[in-house]
Amino acid sequence: MVKVESAVPLYKQIVHDLVSRIESGVYSEGDKLPTETELMEEYGVSRITVRSAIKELEDADIVERTRGKGTFVTTTRNAYAADDQESFTHSCIQENKKPSTVVLEVAWIYPTLRDVRFLQVQEDENILQTRRLRLVDGVPTMLETNSYTPSLAFLEHEDLSGSLLEVLGRRHIELGNNERTLQVCFASAYEAEHLNVKPGSALLLFVDKRCSARGVPLFISRQVYCTERLKFYL
Repeated sequence: MVKVESAVPLYKQIVHDLVSRIESGVYSEGDKLPTETELMEEYGVSRITVRSAIKELEDADIVERTRGKGTFVTTTRNAYAADDQESFTHSCIQENKKPSTVVLEVAWIYPTLRDVRFLQVQEDENILQTRRLRLVDGVPTMLETNSYTPSLAFLEHEDLSGSLLEVLGRRHIELGNNERTLQVCFASAYEAEHLNVKPGSALLLFVDKRCSARGVPLFISRQVYCTERLKFYL
């Protein structure tokens, strides 16, 4: 059972418990986790709370959900490098199209498990998160969610309707390695609303983990693309 009186949010307590079970071998690679209903009954929480916990585990690549089958502990997979030199702006220019950006949200949040591990922050430490909608010739094409290390807190007061890399460059922040992954995802209600697609539509998901030239973690960027509206040059 989770502790309702705890300062740790309920879904975070479930995340901790499930991670502990996976690390101790209760659940091994490829094992199916209990259903949402079973987890609701076990922890005495709502479906929304369970889904929030599973979403955080999925974002951290600890579990993976398969439609119609359930949620499974992630199995070891080969990783392939994707070209991270092809920016959103450059992709638009290649197609003679005009890029633009709408800043949807700038907020301080509690970090996810993935944020904690990469940015090396504490779970109870607020970090800055931004959400931006990127458009091509005025048509919504990519939804970007970035989580930043505390040293980039100044971005809260910057104009983020243009290039983030240019903003960092003006602050003399030199970028270094970028770990990028690419996979297919399915549009959530929020993503569907902003990208003007049906919920559950197949989208391309890029996740970038960007470090400084000195190897210090800077930010994680989650970019969801509607590929019907943008071409990638590799």
